[in-house]
Amino acid sequence: MGKIMTKKLALTVALLGIMLLTLTGCFGKSSRRFIEGKAAELSKVYPTENLEDLFEKFPDGFQIRITDTEKKDENSPTIIYQTVLNGISETKEIKGEITKESSLKNSDGKIEKEILYKGNVYYKDGSLHLSEGNSSKNKEKGDLKHSRLLMQEFSISRSSLKRLEVALKGYSFETGSASITYKLKNEQVNDYLGLENDAQLNMDINIFEPTVSGKNYGYSIVFRKDRLYHSEGIVGKLKGN
Repeated sequence: MGKIMTKKLALTVALLGIMLLTLTGCFGKSSRRFIEGKAAELSKVYPTENLEDLFEKFPDGFQIRITDTEKKDENSPTIIYQTVLNGISETKEIKGEITKESSLKNSDGKIEKEILYKGNVYYKDGSLHLSEGNSSKNKEKGDLKHSRLLMQEFSISRSSLKRLEVALKGYSFETGSASITYKLKNEQVNDYLGLENDAQLNMDINIFEPTVSGKNYGYSIVFRKDRLYHSEGIVGKLKGN
């Protein structure tokens, strides 16, 4: 065998080795073990009874997004509550904005949206509170879907996730993000969401690419059943990262 053929063979073997390692890494990231390991890092914030304690984990600040939707029946509008809370490192305040919106599909199939309320919200003494002074500008009086976050009560750990049945999981090669869906039957969660104690729902844990790659901390966790939807998301830079 000539030197040229030997070099080509060596190059081919090297390329095949690189491809095999790459595929092995990709398949590994699609496994329950890998995704669940990343999802279990939610234990760092679930639970956090006093949200101000989050400044110890995220000294540069953080952001929490909460979304709730409710729809009585097919002909009723969907009511969407959206709350964005910012943890401000300089003042150690947690405050933001809440929006209540109505969404309804008309006879032409188009979605009609209307802002019912928009105002400021802040966290104090373990609960969320509406700021005063701007309710007169809105369609209706402001209200909170929940005065506390599920994050303050619900516990997540690697051991608790391992006991749950997985309905769906996946890793995106394009975006580098991952997600896993569990079937959950939890009295604490059901009570928070106003469901029967023995109701089963889906819990989706979405893990953003910077979290998968270990560069940042960002998750959204969704609880859904029929027309009910509640999500909480948190993004921040962990101390020491």
